[in-house]
Amino acid sequence: MEILFSTNMREWGGGEQWMLSAAQAMRFRGHGVTLAAPSGSVIERRAAASGIDTLPCEFVRDLDPVSFGRIYRHCRRQKVDLLCLNMDRVLRIAGLAARLAGVKSVIPRRGSEFALKAHLNYRFHYRYVATGILVNSMATRETLCRDIRWQPAGKIHVLYNGLDLSPHENPRSRAQTRRELGIDDDAFVLINVGELTARKNAALLVRSMPAALEKRGDLHVLLVGTGPEAQPLRELAAECGVQDRLHLLGFRSDVADFLAASDVLVHCARVEGFGYAVAEAGAAGIPAVAARTSSIPEIIEDGVSGALFEDDLMGDLVRALEPYLHDRALRERHGQAGRLRVETEFELEKQMDKLEKIFQDERTG
Repeated sequence: MEILFSTNMREWGGGEQWMLSAAQAMRFRGHGVTLAAPSGSVIERRAAASGIDTLPCEFVRDLDPVSFGRIYRHCRRQKVDLLCLNMDRVLRIAGLAARLAGVKSVIPRRGSEFALKAHLNYRFHYRYVATGILVNSMATRETLCRDIRWQPAGKIHVLYNGLDLSPHENPRSRAQTRRELGIDDDAFVLINVGELTARKNAALLVRSMPAALEKRGDLHVLLVGTGPEAQPLRELAAECGVQDRLHLLGFRSDVADFLAASDVLVHCARVEGFGYAVAEAGAAGIPAVAARTSSIPEIIEDGVSGALFEDDLMGDLVRALEPYLHDRALRERHGQAGRLRVETEFELEKQMDKLEKIFQDERTG
């Protein structure tokens, strides 16, 4: 099968991580794979470094004849069987070009829990260009067609994000990572992983720190990620008097090491397609305390591998966190349960086997 993946995102995020993993997995399984992405984008550089053929396409606007032409010519020349893409702009450009070039299957992937819009543009592209849709959770599927009177063509496939467990098999020692951060071995460490945006809502965790410190005086919080909220979060920490306990680490490629050095992951996102960071906590063997929203209850078994709190309620977050503060046995038990759940439900190769089957069914269906 000849597969083309396509994105217009220049920066790195969960969707790009999934797409690169999928492209690598399909190539490993013997399929022809090309990635169309903006020249110099993070995913384009990483794909090229891993040996995947790339096609520079900027997708700078909804009418981009240069990118349209490159996609059309590539699909004709390579006899592409299937196009998998993200972002609606890419569907409008690459999707239409691929269909006009004779590509049978065009599958947009929806990685965030947002509904389709009702206007004509969406109706046309999701009914006559897309032949199926890939979503990353049951919650995303349920939200997709909410509040619209039309239905997209093709099947909506649910495929959870897959996790590569290998970075969590032999992480750097907990003591070494803590020494680098200036945190004592016996201190209690919370970690939050994700973009620093209003949607990810790390501010709720920062506002909760004074109450949590009253219950565990040696508490520290690690924020791993970048985004426009970084400076406001620093200012909020100073306002709350916890600036010396908050560690903003920026973007890190060694997230597994920081998870291994932490006791609990806290995830406060208001909307989430698939809580990748929550599943990573399970892979690292630590429990997660997360907002009861979107797909999160599909990942965490409340009271078994972590705890859920009501979205945006600081008091409920502290309530959910409190049992873990002084009970190491509980943390270890829930962490082990989380690891087992990730191995069973979200392991990367299992998800990629399912993806290959979806692609094959779409091609022959």
